[in-house]
Amino acid sequence: MFGMTMRASLLAALFACAAAPALAAAQFSMDDILSAPFVDNLTPSADGVALAFTAHERGAHNVFIRNGAHARRLTAYTRDDGQEISDLSVVPGDSAVMYVRGGDANRHDEYPNPTTLADPPLQQIWVVPVRGGAPVLVGQGHSPAVSPNGNRVVWILRGQPMNATLRAGSRTLRVGKATSLFAIRGRLSDPRWSPDGSRIAFSNERGNHGFIAIFDVGRKTLVFPTPNFAYDAYPVWSPDSSRIAFVRAPGLREDASAYDDPQRDAPWTLWVADAATGTAHRIFSADPGMGSVYYETDSASQLFWSKDGYIAFPWEKDGWRHLYSVRAEGGAPRRLTPGDGETETVNESRDGRHLLYQTNIADIDRRHIWSVAFDGGPPSQLTKGPHSQWAPRSLANGAIAFIDADYRHPTAVQIRSARGDVAALDGPAVPASFPADAVVEPKLVTFKSLDGLLLHGQLFVPASDTGRHCAVIFDHGGSERQMLPGFHYMEAYTNLYESNQYYANRGCLVLSINYRSGIMYGHDFREAKDYGYRGASEYQDVLAGAKFLQARGDVDPGRLGIYGLSYGGYLTALGLARNSDVFKAGVDMAGVHNWATLLDNDYGSKQGTPAQRAVAYAASPVASIDTWRSPVFLSQGDDDRNVAFSQGVDLATRLQAKGVEVRQLVFPDETHENLVYAHMLALYELSANWLLGKLNAR
Repeated sequence: MFGMTMRASLLAALFACAAAPALAAAQFSMDDILSAPFVDNLTPSADGVALAFTAHERGAHNVFIRNGAHARRLTAYTRDDGQEISDLSVVPGDSAVMYVRGGDANRHDEYPNPTTLADPPLQQIWVVPVRGGAPVLVGQGHSPAVSPNGNRVVWILRGQPMNATLRAGSRTLRVGKATSLFAIRGRLSDPRWSPDGSRIAFSNERGNHGFIAIFDVGRKTLVFPTPNFAYDAYPVWSPDSSRIAFVRAPGLREDASAYDDPQRDAPWTLWVADAATGTAHRIFSADPGMGSVYYETDSASQLFWSKDGYIAFPWEKDGWRHLYSVRAEGGAPRRLTPGDGETETVNESRDGRHLLYQTNIADIDRRHIWSVAFDGGPPSQLTKGPHSQWAPRSLANGAIAFIDADYRHPTAVQIRSARGDVAALDGPAVPASFPADAVVEPKLVTFKSLDGLLLHGQLFVPASDTGRHCAVIFDHGGSERQMLPGFHYMEAYTNLYESNQYYANRGCLVLSINYRSGIMYGHDFREAKDYGYRGASEYQDVLAGAKFLQARGDVDPGRLGIYGLSYGGYLTALGLARNSDVFKAGVDMAGVHNWATLLDNDYGSKQGTPAQRAVAYAASPVASIDTWRSPVFLSQGDDDRNVAFSQGVDLATRLQAKGVEVRQLVFPDETHENLVYAHMLALYELSANWLLGKLNAR
């Protein structure tokens, strides 16, 4: 209690220090714009009647269940403690919902503890009755998979399989003791029950190679389908439970380095195995060159097996990630999703003959929902317009659930009936303080990079569009991401979109750049020549964005700033280091500052040849530290699992030795994106007000 009081007092003091008289008349606060609930994890029941999902509301994460046209809260978590909810599943019979609370362990087997509790939280699996009542603890771990008949749950704890009996009736909810299912070398993931409940398939990672492991529940025996010197993953069952399909990719060579071109090795292949004997045969092989490296979708499942004997999969054969299908017996593959754009997430329809997918085909800057049959034919576009839609899920009676958002309407669940009528699900309420009428609609813009590459972005122009404004370049993270002209399907990017609105509300234009090495513009854009540690070629896109802004009559070229998180922090630091003449100040949140040492840290050994390391260092902000003059706001959590905290320590120490102004905000025990809402609010508000002050925002 004392620790939390001290933390709250510290944040209040920081807010008080950050407030500037020139900014006191702002239309809305950072808390107002960040307050909208974020809806995620749409999960239908096996019969398609029930629909569960999660909502994050100012630090409180909870499970909701659909009840007709309304949704009600199943859990009652109220604390802003940074404990996320994931891995939802509706127990067969629709009487309970299972979920995971808490994040994954880091490499030291430490679970996220961003509020520095004396008794650190664990990652735990819970089940809550739909009829109402307290959640029941299942066990510690993640990835719960409930058997088709609902009487057992299997999950993963430290790479090993656990299980417990389950009884979830209309009036009864009982969970048996958690016990080990079996022991195995390596680490398991992705447990998949066969439709008849007789077997469970896992991906079995073993360092430089991996197998598919099939466990026979009755016999308590394991089968490894045609094991090889390769990496097998992504199992999917045939509808009759007799076979399993999986992806096979090359194993990891002993001389493997982060600097390698993955296309140097053999192409990935698709295999089908007899579930009882493990005898497997190849049914498809990707061609060498383009598409030879497996490019997975963002879906929980990568492969889909139809009722009429087709297996669907993603493939980047033509430079775009499209869906293809092939007969389970093999044969020529068929492309299912033509067009310039990419398939991002995929789910199977309830009839077992169609695929539902989200894509930017026909609308490169947004997401919409489409449907296509496993055996081909023209795809059907199910949603369109100025909003984006994602996460399609098939429900009973031909209905489809998805999440919808635009520039002023936050994420919300919508239901599309079989007739095509769409109705919003009445879920978590948007606070009255949320400034829907005060946000600006981002303008979709294109401009050329310094080498002529066409770039896409979103321009936030202040509503009071008079005079010359300060301006800010926003660099997204990833770098394999694409920002949208509105609320995003990933929560961190929704928060950053809201932050961009705050800057615009305070009088600065914001240009959000979808720079090269991002997604959804094709293979050659994503795998751009010499990007990142291979030469920082994407930095010319940032400079092109600066020139784009400086050429506008409503921008004061002398008041240009830059900010970003993670990879965006890297580009921010690179801009300040190389071009303090262009960028007057910046906010670097958890950025990369030395590629060579970062890759060493990530891979556990020195990476690359001396020549490769020299290029990586030259592409890093620390290589240009001598020309860094502009002030920087530097922030990071010291339990960052994405970028080593040492990257921030090193940069801060170097800059302070040079006499550069460094405003620091460090969060003990926080992770990469700040799990605690109060911490995120402090970071975003303090850093934005600091940068706005440096740019003399009016």
